Amino acid sequence: MSLAVVTDSAACLTETLVRDRAIEVVPLHAVPGEDGAPGTTSRPSVQELVDAYRRAAGRAGEVLAIHISSALSGTMDNARLAAAQLDAEYSGYSGYSGYSGGAGTDGAGRAQRRRPQWLRVVDSGTSSGALGLSVLAAARAHDARRGAALAQASTARSCQLFVVDDLGRLARSGRIDRTTARLDGVLGIRPVLALTRDGIRALETVRGAARARRHLIAQAVRAAGGTALSGPRRPADPVRLAIQGDDADMLARLEAGLREAMEEAGAIVTEVLTLPVDEATRTHVGPGALGIAVAPDLRAH
Repeated sequence: MSLAVVTDSAACLTETLVRDRAIEVVPLHAVPGEDGAPGTTSRPSVQELVDAYRRAAGRAGEVLAIHISSALSGTMDNARLAAAQLDAEYSGYSGYSGYSGGAGTDGAGRAQRRRPQWLRVVDSGTSSGALGLSVLAAARAHDARRGAALAQASTARSCQLFVVDDLGRLARSGRIDRTTARLDGVLGIRPVLALTRDGIRALETVRGAARARRHLIAQAVRAAGGTALSGPRRPADPVRLAIQGDDADMLARLEAGLREAMEEAGAIVTEVLTLPVDEATRTHVGPGALGIAVAPDLRAH
């Protein structure tokens, strides 16, 4: 059995990763503001998702779609509608019994639409680098059941951390609570933020951008099983990291500091990926944001 994986642009995967793993990516849309108003974002339409799932079904026997957290976007709502629409379209055709490499024809010579044996959509509960790492984990599988298990194992043990220069964007879109939003404009205060299944929350607040970056790294080290912060130490399992930012120099310094801190703390890092920030995410986090995703390395599983 063959598997095609679909995700959305919130996974922030590079073109090379998408091409090499044959992953189908549906874009989330960034909508520029008018007359100086801040920009907004919109989910993919049902038809865009239907088209993506259909393309994926055209090259594999099973389709697994892994999307941005429903706490951040309505993409999952449309994904379920798209899956239901495809199921209704294909349900009248019983001639499909597995991937045959072609659409086939009916008795009259008309092209038949192949029905995917299993079309499954998964709410990742996360976004950005953590979503990207879960999609890459799933893309190693040969069937949707195994792919979904790998994606869920990745996100269940992953951590998406980030800092932003401007909390106002997240506040205006309702992605942070009122208490965190009130920190916007407080001189020098920078919260270290984490993305959870319930949304975005502040792990701690520090003063100054440099200190915020150091604490961002410290939180990542702890998530990887290191000893940067107080509290019980978890056994260190191999992890993969993804870093993101729009300033190349700052990103290079972040990676150097992260690698050094991980090594000093005894964390086992098998890979550090540098991923872009997609336009929809950038609309909400603004320029100058930095992110670190920590996820288990499931490649040996």
